[in-house]
Amino acid sequence: MVRASHLFPVAFLTLAGVVASAAAQAPPPPKVVTTSSGVYTAGQAARGEQTYMNICVACHPSGTYTAPAFREKWNGAPLSQLFGFISTTMPKEQPGTLEPDEYAEVVAYLLKINGAPAGKTALPPDVGPLKKIRIAMPAGASKAAGH
Repeated sequence: MVRASHLFPVAFLTLAGVVASAAAQAPPPPKVVTTSSGVYTAGQAARGEQTYMNICVACHPSGTYTAPAFREKWNGAPLSQLFGFISTTMPKEQPGTLEPDEYAEVVAYLLKINGAPAGKTALPPDVGPLKKIRIAMPAGASKAAGH
């Protein structure tokens, strides 16, 4: 007859082995993508600058989106929040009237003037994929960008 006091160590070791095996087979945590990894193209940012200068600058003078308050509000947030905010509230007199690509281009321009590098892949004009990207604004980047 096996005593109960002898079963505890065996059960514990078996459970520990199962947990370790499950942990080893678990998928790795998803990679965090930030705006510092090049999530927009230079062409997008250039087109976004044109849209900004033609439409946005009437209410938002150059430099508005590189101010410390802007950087503090958005740094660390999902990029989907910034895109969603701009695409549903701007332009002020006609919110939501730009094409989704135009909103993505304006967001790309805002990233550029805040020091985020351009990459090879265009920023998608859809909130879904943007939820996976965190805004990362390097300190002092707005001065480096000349805005």
